[in-house]
Amino acid sequence: MPTASTDSTTVALTKGGASLVDLLVDVPEVRIVVTGPRMLIDHLVLLTTLSPFDGCTVHRVQELADNLEGTIHCGLVGVQPAEIDVASNRSGVLLRIGLGPASMYQSELALRTRTGETLRALIGRLLTDDPARPFFAGLYGVPATGHLEHQHPPADPPPPPGHDHHEHHEHHDHQDGGSGHGRP
Repeated sequence: MPTASTDSTTVALTKGGASLVDLLVDVPEVRIVVTGPRMLIDHLVLLTTLSPFDGCTVHRVQELADNLEGTIHCGLVGVQPAEIDVASNRSGVLLRIGLGPASMYQSELALRTRTGETLRALIGRLLTDDPARPFFAGLYGVPATGHLEHQHPPADPPPPPGHDHHEHHEHHDHQDGGSGHGRP
């Protein structure tokens, strides 16, 4: 459930919880608390019902990205700028916001307008030719697909290929005739 003040609103993204953050809010800043950044939720992307025919062109999405700034507050690395980038491809344009380093815990993204306008006013001004017409614009928390928690170096060197620790003990049991290794 979002909480709001006169300057910002706060929402939480968690696995199994809400995955959309409404950007059509009447404040210049939204704070997004993310559980498991890059491990459970990889990054955020802009979703909108607006099309290029409504005015939501690559150029205007880039202008929106240029008018946004974000900081990530993370216990692992402190405060760092959020990566906000725009890519275009055959299917359209994609505004992507990074969530900082991978963590099983939480980070908080503070996303704000550089102009001081509310997010609703900025998005309405930049992405549509008719801001009075109803539309949706929000951020979607893209689920992580990798297994980052398993991509760290192991504490012990890995066993040789084909080596099964359980089979190794059974092999030793048979070699010593069963004495002293659990067989009478």
